[in-house]
Formats: sequence, structure tokens, C-alpha cells
Amino acid sequence: MKPSLLLAASALCGSQTAFVSSFSTNGAALQSKTPMKLDMFFATEAADDDTAAASTTKESMDVKLTPLDGSESSVINAAKFMVDSFWLQSPQNLIDGGGDLSSISDASKSSLTNIQADDLLSKYGERMGKRKLDALIVVASDGSSDTKSLSADDILGLVTIEVRLLNSNDLLSADESEFRLTQAVASLGPKQRREYKDASVLDIARELLPPEVTAVCSLSNLCTSPKARRMGIAAKLCSEAERLTKEELSFDEIYLRVESENEAAKKLYEDKLGYQCKFEASATALRVDAERGGFVEVDSDIVVMSKKL
Repeated sequence: MKPSLLLAASALCGSQTAFVSSFSTNGAALQSKTPMKLDMFFATEAADDDTAAASTTKESMDVKLTPLDGSESSVINAAKFMVDSFWLQSPQNLIDGGGDLSSISDASKSSLTNIQADDLLSKYGERMGKRKLDALIVVASDGSSDTKSLSADDILGLVTIEVRLLNSNDLLSADESEFRLTQAVASLGPKQRREYKDASVLDIARELLPPEVTAVCSLSNLCTSPKARRMGIAAKLCSEAERLTKEELSFDEIYLRVESENEAAKKLYEDKLGYQCKFEASATALRVDAERGGFVEVDSDIVVMSKKL
């Protein structure tokens, strides 16, 4: 089942936008013998990241916010962190059927980590040649940690960022986005192709794609370690994501999506971080299948929020 954002085109046309994503898959079979490719996930760890708690002595912790270099080892460590801290220990309880950490065998955990690592490597890992769509993982760590050799245990929080295309009411997958951009340039004559060889995604989308297709920056997978919650780390990751979105990627608005039932996360985004509710939509979320070591899809209602940068 392909997820839908049900976006109103009038809300986005003509602006450069970025999405904080919380969900879904690209339609791959979640419980088949074929390799599974994930797309985006609900990432609402901010629900347990009350910035008011930062008034405690924990506030004095020196937190580093560092983009990973995309090396295989760094991305695999990020995948391990996501499985441990987000999928298996989220305050929202993302284990299908309401199970807990004790219901996850070592084999299932290993399977989940492999699936997550494959997905992150495909989108954020190193590749031959220049990546057409910018994508990066930003991690939070203790200021005393060596950011060049972070292990999964050293990570306190994480958020991912990637550029994609929005086609009216459909946020396209990274593969589909790259295909459309490549085809748009390939359809030109030799001279024009050379002119667009090093053009930005924003320029290609604006000048070569239909008006209903725009370039956006999609943020997802926001999560914090259980040992570092209620320290304001998710808020710091959001702020860094906003800074990178504006200063490095040249987008002037950022969007986020959160499950409607997650009142704590919505309160943080609205009351603490200055986001405003844009509209509500339906989506497909993921939950952990503890027994089989994979993911299952569930229907979910979401709230789309935005913030001008």
C-alpha cells in the first residue's frame, strides 16, 4: 500500500519547503523473503524531550551536533542506535501488539538492524560519484566524545535530512525523485545538458519540471537515547536541522508530520519550537514485528505542521 500525504497543492506551490517526516515505506513487501527497502518512519521521540526538563543539572552537558560522513561504519552505528532507541524503546511503543523490549530476541533485533542499515546506507551512505539529492544524518553526542569514531552507544540523538520531489500531494521516494530529475536533464539537447550538469536540484525542478512538482527537503527519523531524554536534545536536533535546511540547502520553510494521537510531541512542536498546524492527513506508519524481526504497516492519522525559516 502506497502512503499518501494528501497535501493541498495550494499550500506548497511556489515555495521551497522541507518536510520533517514521520512515516512510511515505498511500497515494498514488509514481510516477504525479498530484501526490504524502507522509506521514512514516524519519528516522534520529541514527545519525551520536554525542554522544561533542561532546567535540571543535565542542561550543563556539552552536546555536539555532527553530520556523519556517510562511511559504512558510521551509518551502521546510526542504524543500531535507531533500532535500540527508537524502534524498541520509543515512548510511543512502536512494537506491534504493544509488546516490550523483552519480547525481542537477539535474532529479531539483528534482523531489524540489518533492514535499517540497508535503508540508511542506500540513502545516506557513500556512493561513487556525486549524489544528486542531498542527504545526511546528523547525530548528537556528548561533547567529550570523539565524533570521528562514534559508536552506537556514544550517540545521544539523531535526525536525518534528504532532498526529494513533491508532486502535488505525493512526496516521491528518493529513487523516483532522482529518476525524474535525471530524465528532465536527459531530455534536453547536448548544449542544454551541459548547462545543467552542475545545476542544483532546486534549479532543475523550477526550470525543467512541471509547476506541480517542487523540490523539498525531507527530515525524518528524529529520535533520542533513553538515557538522554528530557534534556532538550530533540529540540537541539530540530534547531540544527532548521539551520542546515536554510543555510546549507537554501529552503525557506520546514514542515513536520506527527501522529495525531501523540499529544506530547504536538505540544512540543507547537508550544516550544514554534510550529503551526497546517492540516491533517492519512498515512501508513510502521511498527515492529517482534516475532519475525521485521516491520508491519498500520494506518495512522497525522498532523502536518510548518515553520517559516
